[in-house]
Amino acid sequence: MAIKFFDCNGFGQIEPNQVWFTRDGASESQCELDPAKFAAHFPMTAAEATDGKIYGEVGAFLMVDKANKIATVPTKALSDKGFMMGINYSTEKIYNQFTKGRRNFCMITGEFLPRIGYTSPGERITTNTVAWDDTAFPQTDSKELWTEVKTKLADGEDVYAYVVEGSDGKLVIGASIDDALGNVYAQVVKAYTNADGTLAFMVQFINKPVI
Repeated sequence: MAIKFFDCNGFGQIEPNQVWFTRDGASESQCELDPAKFAAHFPMTAAEATDGKIYGEVGAFLMVDKANKIATVPTKALSDKGFMMGINYSTEKIYNQFTKGRRNFCMITGEFLPRIGYTSPGERITTNTVAWDDTAFPQTDSKELWTEVKTKLADGEDVYAYVVEGSDGKLVIGASIDDALGNVYAQVVKAYTNADGTLAFMVQFINKPVI
């Protein structure tokens, strides 16, 4: 299996279609991005790139180490410890008035703390902050993947997505449920678009499937 990352034409976006973590307090906003995993500069330095640092993107999941006030990349080790995992739904901030669009927003360490929502079954979002498993979906192009998912849904097939080791917190379409982290399970319900017209997927969080 290889994880392939969806082309966001920038950075990930999230549209909270039907969520209640924004209203019932099921969120965390007092933990900083893990400086061991996330870049501290934009653009990131050559050294950060060599070290495998990433940007914080809305729509990606983070694991919360509350004791150390750190929000970090989800891993099996942390999931096995029972750490909480939630989705980054921070408000996009565009600092350059000439740079338009939510897709140009990302987060780095040392600035704003991420807002993390703990999702529950029944909640629904639209996001392009996803990846796919090339064993289940051998498509090599993001548009081809989007079209294939749309076709499967139209044919009545179920399409699932889970955060797995190595996905940088992104939901992986077609991943194995055995690899799912953080007790978060999602069903893709629509091949959709973001507000800016870029390709995305509507997903609903569900109970653990018995497949």
